[in-house]
Amino acid sequence: MLFGLLALASMTLGSIMQKRITDNPLGTLPVQYLAGLLLCGIFVPFQPFHFEHSTGFIVPVLWMGLVVSVLATLLLYRLIARGNLVNVTSLFYLVPAVTAVMDYLIFGNRLAGLSVLGMLLIIIGLAFVFRKPK
Repeated sequence: MLFGLLALASMTLGSIMQKRITDNPLGTLPVQYLAGLLLCGIFVPFQPFHFEHSTGFIVPVLWMGLVVSVLATLLLYRLIARGNLVNVTSLFYLVPAVTAVMDYLIFGNRLAGLSVLGMLLIIIGLAFVFRKPK
């Protein structure tokens, strides 16, 4: 739980800091990924490293590397630069719900009733965040 709260605090702080940065993300994103690669490179010698060259490995790696990492990050930066930071960060609450729905649609895993209730509460909460003041 502590690591989850630290991750949430880090995302919040990072979003606030990103709102102040006016540099083009295409210039700063490679620097961020290089820093992450260097940090990961420190631990590689201490961990076993083996993988199979198969479609079941390559397709998810490409999806995670290109779509989730690069495109989603660029989209996040664009939303932060152009929109209300509270509205943008509120969209993070949709991630677990969308993931659960995709898991159901792609793999056929059944959604528990409590999970569906949680998703509905998230959507109701987001409706309050995004409603237009009268």
